[in-house]
Amino acid sequence: MNARVSFFRSLPVRLAGTLLIVCGLTLIIFTEINRRAVEHLLLDQAEVQAIAATTAVVDGLDAVVGSIERITHFAALELEDLMVTASDVEKIARHLIIDTVQIFGCSIAFEPRVLTPATEHFGVSLHRSNVATRFVTRDLAAPDQSYWTRDWYREVIDKGQTIWSEPFFDQGGTDRNVIRVSMPFFRTVNDDRVPAGVVSALIELDWLRRLANVNEFSDTSYTIIFSRSGRLIIHPKPNYIIAETIETLAEKNNTPELAAIRQNVLAKRQGALSFLESLPTRRVHANYKPTKIGGWGVIVVYDEAEFLKNQRAFRSITALFISGLLVTLGTIVILVTRFALRPLGPLAVAADSIARQNLDCEIAPAPRDDEIGHLTLAFRTMRDALKAQNLERRWASQALEHQLRYNQLIIDSITEMVFVLTKALHISRINPAVLQTTALSDLEIIRKPLSQFVRLNAERDAPPGASLALLLDALKESRGLENLPATLTQKKGQPIPVILAMVPFKDAGRVVGCVVTLRLVSPTPIPAQPSDAVPVTK
Repeated sequence: MNARVSFFRSLPVRLAGTLLIVCGLTLIIFTEINRRAVEHLLLDQAEVQAIAATTAVVDGLDAVVGSIERITHFAALELEDLMVTASDVEKIARHLIIDTVQIFGCSIAFEPRVLTPATEHFGVSLHRSNVATRFVTRDLAAPDQSYWTRDWYREVIDKGQTIWSEPFFDQGGTDRNVIRVSMPFFRTVNDDRVPAGVVSALIELDWLRRLANVNEFSDTSYTIIFSRSGRLIIHPKPNYIIAETIETLAEKNNTPELAAIRQNVLAKRQGALSFLESLPTRRVHANYKPTKIGGWGVIVVYDEAEFLKNQRAFRSITALFISGLLVTLGTIVILVTRFALRPLGPLAVAADSIARQNLDCEIAPAPRDDEIGHLTLAFRTMRDALKAQNLERRWASQALEHQLRYNQLIIDSITEMVFVLTKALHISRINPAVLQTTALSDLEIIRKPLSQFVRLNAERDAPPGASLALLLDALKESRGLENLPATLTQKKGQPIPVILAMVPFKDAGRVVGCVVTLRLVSPTPIPAQPSDAVPVTK
């Protein structure tokens, strides 16, 4: 654990980590900026292709549907005010189918007694058969048909205009998914134009699928075509055609964007949007555009991932490359810095030893003549200087210790009484002669004012315990005193005449205290100390 912590705390590793972080973040930021720019460029290119595909499908659908509507209109004009027979009607329907490949069937139906006064109802329906040159014909006036009761006929007659049906499965007829365009033809009766019948063309939806397939521009793109009511006409899933609407598809796939697209198409607006599609979950883009005829809408959908798969593969390769580059760079930095800074390890150990006052530590010679070598040489010089300085300090300390011990011996050997006083004349130290003369213990004397035991004869009238003003004045003036008559009071209050001398001592030029000596005027017998006397303080 310690080795691991030491490794990660080492300077090469920290330097490598810093470089890796800085370089890594820089590369990641620039790579991400580049990736986003390329993705936008690729998606813009896909958008252009999708717009082109949508426009191609809409233009192709409008061209075909428009031509079918025009041909049907021409057939209706041909039937107006033209006396035709039943065979002529069938011939017109056949020509209508032959002229346009996308028309799979055609029907022409008349109002009562319009074809001939004796004919109550007449209607014929033709559609392609499995043989290219043959057609299947049905009588729309048959009891099982009764075209005059059908919605497709009645709506056109009642409205008197072209009607596009919703997509439906023509069961019992063509048996195909078709849409029907129906338009009326008129006769003039008493200067009034009244509907005389209906011409209808059935358009098979498979050609729309072929049109959509031709304009697919990618593997995942597909086309959706829906009618005005939202009924699906073309969808990649055949079972959705006619059976589903845009609204039900939006609800089933949880894509409300499809419903929004239909509303935009109804408002004759085109555009593009992206949304998340489920089953499978993927982000898709959709371009939509309304047709000019029929009110239909065309949606071209494509998967975003298809256009970005190369970019994402390149992104993975780039990530691996950056990772390898950073590992290589980190390895190089660690190796180079370890080689360059290797002497710093022993220097750190030596500095730690010096901090612990181990001045005999070993410092290897400078390996190189560079900054590290100069640093090593400086460390060796500093160690030697500290070692010499420490030796001198130890000698000085020993000399001072001997001097103090000698001074103490000298003080203790003096027969005169010695008081070491503070600046306020409080006793901080005494010699054994004081204890012998006063018969007091050191606890009774130390830290007490000198005036409690000594009184100058010149200040005889001063009250007991009063300050020694003469000594205080002399200390303020930093001068000594000699041969001052004074009186020392013993333990039992007996006065002893003494001669006082005072010498101030200084520290950095300032008076911090003084030494007072008392010499007996005449020899006085010194009383014996009691058996419980306190030992002399040294």
